[in-house]
Amino acid sequence: MTGQTTGQTTGHDAGQAGSPTSADGSPAAVATGYREGGSRRIDRVLSPGFVEGLADLPDAELRERRELAIAEEADLAYTRRLVDGRLALLLSERARRERSERSADLGERSDDEIVAGLVAALLRPAPQDAPGSQDDAAREVVDARDMPVVPSNAGIYHRDAERAFADVRFSDLGSLEDAELEEHAALLSTLEQRLTGDRGRVLEVLRLLRREADARSHAS
Repeated sequence: MTGQTTGQTTGHDAGQAGSPTSADGSPAAVATGYREGGSRRIDRVLSPGFVEGLADLPDAELRERRELAIAEEADLAYTRRLVDGRLALLLSERARRERSERSADLGERSDDEIVAGLVAALLRPAPQDAPGSQDDAAREVVDARDMPVVPSNAGIYHRDAERAFADVRFSDLGSLEDAELEEHAALLSTLEQRLTGDRGRVLEVLRLLRREADARSHAS
């Protein structure tokens, strides 16, 4: 890989599809897995130098950068879905408890009620599934034939997810104390926001790379 420099993501990365915003509509500060000067793929893809001087790159180099960014986006999307599914279960359990408190019905749920709750939680639409979302943005900048069939490097994110899942008894959420439930939900929510924010930044990189590739295609 040539012509790369290190540094923090630039202002145009903020506020893209799926990136969190504050109450007044301005980009909100979010955690990121990007490390300035790091050697991981996400560090390379989100380095400002990754999208500098694109017009001067050889076709092979431009293609390699697109492949790296596409692979990174796929891994972030895959892990984001895993985290969202687990978070949905926790939020469903919290909602059940709130309903029970309101109705003063503290009895145990039947097997049918447990199954129905799990199905409803797992089918909950993720924020990025709405129109104009990150999934739509990904389809705009990545052709279906270029998408990886299997995530190539998701293990890096899996380790973060596994640490977040480690102490959660998903098969018996009813045994968690309220404080434990809130703690685990907050942890997964933070991880979900980080993954979503980084995916939005990678999608912006892909937009720039796709724009350059399309310009060359039209010029030839």
